[in-house]
Amino acid sequence: MKKCRLWLSTEEIKQESLQGATVVVIDVLLATTTLVTIMERGARRIYPVSSVEEANQLKAKLDHPSVLTGGELGGQPVEGFDMAHLPDEYTPERIKGQDIIFLSSNGTRAIMKANAAETLLLGNLRNAYAVADHINREAPEEVIIICAGSLGQFSLEDYVCANLILSQLDVGNAHLNDAAVYARNQRFDPDNVAELVAKGRVGRNFQKLGLDELFEFVVDVGTSSSIVALHNGVELGFTSIGSETK
Repeated sequence: MKKCRLWLSTEEIKQESLQGATVVVIDVLLATTTLVTIMERGARRIYPVSSVEEANQLKAKLDHPSVLTGGELGGQPVEGFDMAHLPDEYTPERIKGQDIIFLSSNGTRAIMKANAAETLLLGNLRNAYAVADHINREAPEEVIIICAGSLGQFSLEDYVCANLILSQLDVGNAHLNDAAVYARNQRFDPDNVAELVAKGRVGRNFQKLGLDELFEFVVDVGTSSSIVALHNGVELGFTSIGSETK
């Protein structure tokens, strides 16, 4: 690896810097956690989109009964979509072999802005170590880790996930930007991640809404070995290149 960068929000994405890079997009609460779970539960492909209009146009273009729509805007289900954004809605019985068109307020926006990358991986707390292991095996020259953030602002849970991935990467003598240097020198104990994430704005909202079981699922560090990747342009959709359901 020659270069490794950490961008702390979608607004930092520089598309001209993505060419040839392996990119990891993180939206822990909740898009990338749900998307990886969708693939673990048997979906054939995921198509991220950036608007309701784009989702409807793509569904009409694909024109097949195996295509389902899911996601949220502002944390609320989208009228007319088949499902919302919570992992529990995507049961194997409902989505096995299906294509899923997915929209979210922050995660798919970051994905769409980063789709010029050579390879785009989905990262979350559950598969953080698997993502790092995959990158170490592939040994790309450049890695960019992107925290989707929330409406342009820093999100604690995304940074914690990025930190865990960076802690496992073989950066060697690679050039790191300042954010990556800071993260590499600030180590988090995986056993304390749930407590830390619960203090963030979105973590607090989960608690207020009584989503304790979902929160425990999301912060279960290292329990997924799934690698979900996009190659050569978003129109091809995300597919699993290694998956083991936990």
